[in-house]
Amino acid sequence: MVNPPTAPSHWGRQQEDVAHPSPPQKGLVGSLIDNVKTVAGTTLHIAQLALSETKPVQAAQSTLEQGEHALHSLFEQIKDNTLARDALTILRAGVQSVKPLDDRKLLLEQIIVLLSTLPPDSPVGPVLQNAFIRVLWMDIPKPPATLIGPYQHRTADGSGNNVFSLDVGKANMPYARTVPPIHPVPRNLPDVDLVWETLLKQDKFTPHPSGISPLLFSFAVLITHSIFQTNHDEPAYNETSSYLDLAPIYGNNEAEQKQVRLGENGLLHADTIASRRLFLMTPAAVALAIVFARNHNWIAKKLFEVNENDVYQPWDQLDEDGKAKQDEDIFQKARMINCGHFVAVIFQDYIRAILAINRTTSTWSLVPTGEIKDAFQGPLPRGTGNHVSAEFNILYRWHMAMSKEDAAWLERLMHKHSKVKPENMTPDDFRAAYESVAAELGDNPRRWTFNNLKRTGPDGEGPFRDDDIVKTLTDGTIWKAGAFKARGIPDIFAVIDKMGMVAARNTWQVASLNEFRRMLGLKEYTDFSEWNPDKDIAETARRLYKHVDNLELYPGLMAEQPKPSREGSGLAPGYTISRAILSDAAALVRGDRFLTHDYNVATLTSYHFQDLQPDLDNGAFGGHICKLLFRLFPGHYTYDSVYALFPFTNPDTTRGILEKLNIEDRYSFTKPSHAPHWVKVTTYDGARHVLNRPASFDNVYGPALAEVSGKEEESLLTMFKNATEGPSQQTFSETLDAVFFPSNFAQLALTRIGDMTKQQMEWCSWKYGKGEHLRVDVVGDVFVPVVSQYIADICGVPLKTKHNALGLWTPTQFFEVLSEIYSFVYLNFDPSVGFKLRDRVIKNARTIRLIIEGRLMQASGFIGQLGELVGDIKNLIMPSRGQGFVMSDTAREFYHRVIRSTDRPAAELAGVILIGAVRLVTCVSQAANVLDFYLKPEQEKNLKKVLQAAQRHTNIADDATLLHYVEEALRLQPAVYGTARRAKGDMHIKDGDKDHHVKKGQHVWVDIVSANLDAEHFPKPNEVHENRDITGYTFNQKVSSLTNTRNESLNSTLVTGLIREAAQRDIKRAEGAAGQLGRINAADDFCPAYVRAEGPPTAFPSSMDVIFTGKKNVVYGGYEK
Repeated sequence: MVNPPTAPSHWGRQQEDVAHPSPPQKGLVGSLIDNVKTVAGTTLHIAQLALSETKPVQAAQSTLEQGEHALHSLFEQIKDNTLARDALTILRAGVQSVKPLDDRKLLLEQIIVLLSTLPPDSPVGPVLQNAFIRVLWMDIPKPPATLIGPYQHRTADGSGNNVFSLDVGKANMPYARTVPPIHPVPRNLPDVDLVWETLLKQDKFTPHPSGISPLLFSFAVLITHSIFQTNHDEPAYNETSSYLDLAPIYGNNEAEQKQVRLGENGLLHADTIASRRLFLMTPAAVALAIVFARNHNWIAKKLFEVNENDVYQPWDQLDEDGKAKQDEDIFQKARMINCGHFVAVIFQDYIRAILAINRTTSTWSLVPTGEIKDAFQGPLPRGTGNHVSAEFNILYRWHMAMSKEDAAWLERLMHKHSKVKPENMTPDDFRAAYESVAAELGDNPRRWTFNNLKRTGPDGEGPFRDDDIVKTLTDGTIWKAGAFKARGIPDIFAVIDKMGMVAARNTWQVASLNEFRRMLGLKEYTDFSEWNPDKDIAETARRLYKHVDNLELYPGLMAEQPKPSREGSGLAPGYTISRAILSDAAALVRGDRFLTHDYNVATLTSYHFQDLQPDLDNGAFGGHICKLLFRLFPGHYTYDSVYALFPFTNPDTTRGILEKLNIEDRYSFTKPSHAPHWVKVTTYDGARHVLNRPASFDNVYGPALAEVSGKEEESLLTMFKNATEGPSQQTFSETLDAVFFPSNFAQLALTRIGDMTKQQMEWCSWKYGKGEHLRVDVVGDVFVPVVSQYIADICGVPLKTKHNALGLWTPTQFFEVLSEIYSFVYLNFDPSVGFKLRDRVIKNARTIRLIIEGRLMQASGFIGQLGELVGDIKNLIMPSRGQGFVMSDTAREFYHRVIRSTDRPAAELAGVILIGAVRLVTCVSQAANVLDFYLKPEQEKNLKKVLQAAQRHTNIADDATLLHYVEEALRLQPAVYGTARRAKGDMHIKDGDKDHHVKKGQHVWVDIVSANLDAEHFPKPNEVHENRDITGYTFNQKVSSLTNTRNESLNSTLVTGLIREAAQRDIKRAEGAAGQLGRINAADDFCPAYVRAEGPPTAFPSSMDVIFTGKKNVVYGGYEK
């Protein structure tokens, strides 16, 4: 493997990065006394949270937000005979209302009835009727905006974007003209060499005033090269399409596209792009293109893996025609989805930086693709096509923004291929240099390299090293971009700008600057000093052009006074550019059918359509490029890295912005570093070597546990920090034993969870069709609420139910809270969700900890010290009919046992209990995977044995048999794939026939999936055998379950109870996708993920329908979702 699997970068952090020194510890009684006031204040806060969703509050909020559809007003006007006064205006107001019409109220029908009662000679009748017909006519687009079938994918040359005008925006078409030149062109225009020397040539480098990074302008190169590629021989022609279709990656025609395609399951060749011209741009521009090339392959693999509607087959099972069809379908879908990510970066990162929205906490972004209706003028057109013009080709030449480092690199490149100095180069010299670069690259894009980087692989056609791509991107973030200004373009661009001015004059014959401004609706300049107040610049331009109306578009745009850097103006270009780029962005995107009408789940798939939606809580306020960087380089960027979250701004500038917003402590300013490569242990003995030697291997989850436990809880931090070292480990383990494992824990847990599951199965199942067929979502309606309620009952967390409306969460919400904490601590492989997970987890974990401390006070008798405040809070949030403040018998017994068995400080106990509860939430995943495993067709015989053991259930032996089946299923289909450790020193690990040399600080991944299939310890490892030694499942349990010092798993007991009751009747999987668990691999196969009907995949399953036979019994109440 070229780029080895890497551990998440944040696992490289040491615990000391987040932990504070531990103060002298107090026992349980002392800590409870100290915490009385804290818990009291927090309880009041929890009261406010609980009240926020009560019916009176919701009703008041609804009253404030409620607004009737304006057609109701129309109806009232008709009834009151006041319509004649302004019928048309009222109707317009009605149909333009943002509120959709509730057709169940039959309002339109009532209007029709009333219209029919108007006198035949009524002057209002025809007017209103015509307006009404216009409304109906405008509802449906005419002609249709898109077609099904052959036009569902982008073509290689961009044709067919408008299905009725196929050549609009097509590659190899002439440029459009945006502005007709009316002003007579002076015969004595200044020589372009003189214009360059006096108005454009850089006098000194000026850093960009907004602190924008060169990476933004490298990204702009991807935009411009997607829509502009002038033919060298015929400059009137554009060789690429007029759409944001990532042509630099995919090519401008079928021949170029074929060169970059692998021809298997829609993939591209590794790190291969189609545009040779891009290799004359900045290294960061090429690196960004490679990011999108890699993203294409990530998407293609995910399309095949998720396989919505089961349309794809294993590659080796297809004939040649089937392979070609599948490859084409995946490739085209992946390309459209990738273009969606490209446009998301444009509007969520690029435009936000250009408009300086990135200097605020606002998540607003200017996205012009939505439907805008007007009943009388019709909907605002979209998806009609786009055709770029020569004027905008000029506008995007932002050479003055190039960093000093990039300019120097480009000079070295040109010097290598031409001995002529940049300022002396002629067009012929430049073409010769370009041809030399092209010749050096060769004709095979799989071998193209840049910036002296080397491809991997024996044939030199492999991908680049991750480290090299990340360093290139990091340099583009750290370096300083140049400011927009007159006399700001580096010497290396002399020949390019001169060629541009000549083309603008002689080939394109574009309009003047003032004519271009008139087209934009901007005030025309009346004097050169108005165009640029700098006296020297204005006077030079006056001498060159005599009158401001003669000022050419090219130098007029490039040497115009820049806007100040301020709110709404982050790019700070010339005033005309600033206005024009927004109009062009709207035209580019709104005119593209594939970004408007065909931007939907049918063309993009539900999974990827959801993946394309902005995540407003990701730490970048909805920024999108971080999703790609986190996804493709998870070992380099921590989830809070400003280099990933805000790469279009220099880190120093970003720090200043975040400091002003008072949130800088939530971010990391450390440069992306070399990813820690895994040492992967795959055998049972290797797993035992690592997991049974805590003195040699550190726990990588400490910092996340510290976040969950709260940085202010120093004693708990110390406990976790030393959890693998001698006495502290014993203390921590003994505390867990005392809290969750009384002597009869298994029987108590099995009985309680069994009763709860039986009741829930009966309550949630529903009859359908003929016969005795019942159906239930066994995961979402049974396992989730039952496990949530079980944990809440133990910990005394008040849940929201019909009988306790003032609970904090519903059972499903509580499950999500606990599963997010578990994911943040143990499954945080995806940095793109790390930031929002951390924020939610810290908030919710603190709430749960304080509830637990409050329960400890109740059980200890210290609750009385809160005095009247407690009574007030009880009356406020826990009325007599509620169950929140009153501790249940289950919770009371639990906390009394805790108090009797340990004298650890309350904060530590709260943390231990919270982590125990979090480990128990995996029962949902475990039970779901066990049931999913035995419902597979190949497990039919074993399913019958499971059903027999569950339904027989005459003694403890049947439960023991069922427990073995549970453990076997989790061995073959584990809910968690492994666990990570960090070596404390250099060592060797014997792992079967491998001998791993591990260096100090290196990460070790214990691959439980492989260890569970180790034939040395599990003969016939792929088969289910219910008589295996129960101790063989120890490591599987330790990875994901709550276990005690005797290696007993509370999770296994609970899952056995869940499965026993779910299997009380003959059961089978429901048909279609509803009967599937939706499990896919994530994070380079280091953990599973589960596809949901709504929202992105999660680390825990949420739904799976099953069918069973039997009569539905009447039950009175269950556990609500």
